[in-house]
Amino acid sequence: MHIDEAVSSVLEDFLREWGLSNGAYAALNLPTPAGARPLLAVTYSAEWQKHYAQSGYVDLDPIVRSGLGGFLPIDWAEIDRGDPIIRKFFGEAQEFDVGANGLTIPIRGRLGEFALFTITSNETDSAWRALKRELLRDLMIFSFNFHAAALHSAGPGDEAAVHLPLREASCLRWKALGKTDDDIGRILGISPHTVRFHLESARARLSTTNTTHTVARALALGLINMSYEPNYLLTKKRR
Repeated sequence: MHIDEAVSSVLEDFLREWGLSNGAYAALNLPTPAGARPLLAVTYSAEWQKHYAQSGYVDLDPIVRSGLGGFLPIDWAEIDRGDPIIRKFFGEAQEFDVGANGLTIPIRGRLGEFALFTITSNETDSAWRALKRELLRDLMIFSFNFHAAALHSAGPGDEAAVHLPLREASCLRWKALGKTDDDIGRILGISPHTVRFHLESARARLSTTNTTHTVARALALGLINMSYEPNYLLTKKRR
């Protein structure tokens, strides 16, 4: 089942903004009426998609296998290519202009859904390493927001309501705006240690793996508001 055109166009805009080659999103076990069918959005060529299906690559794709077994971003350059079948897979992917380099974000939802969000690039190895450092934070946030939009486009789900206490939401909001723990402590009038406590509490509450993941998840669920900070949460300035 393919995602509606409006959501897919957001993926294309993201790729264009970062100068990337391709993007792919695939979700399984969705908490929606059509959850038995995978949800897809890809910019790969029709020829690669056909070849991938006919070759049965879904059963041996090392990216899918790595994603199923972990939570952290997967840099394709770090995948072991000692197996001739894996080398063949990546070689054919390049022949079909999938992209010389790739980065995949595994996504696990609270109700058991699983998704992979992938971007690829044809930059040189050194340029790719620099791009990855600059891109990773935005990619994490974008991928989880894209997942939320994709679920919404597929139909209503049964996700239980999640609540963040105000301090946790506030710390996450300032993290999303690029502030350090020390910065947030000064803004809110609390210690950096207390900031870290709230961030860790939010991470546990949202079942995420790190702070960036927690920010992305909170944004996707609409739990933090980027437009304003309630005045009573801010530290009072001394006269």
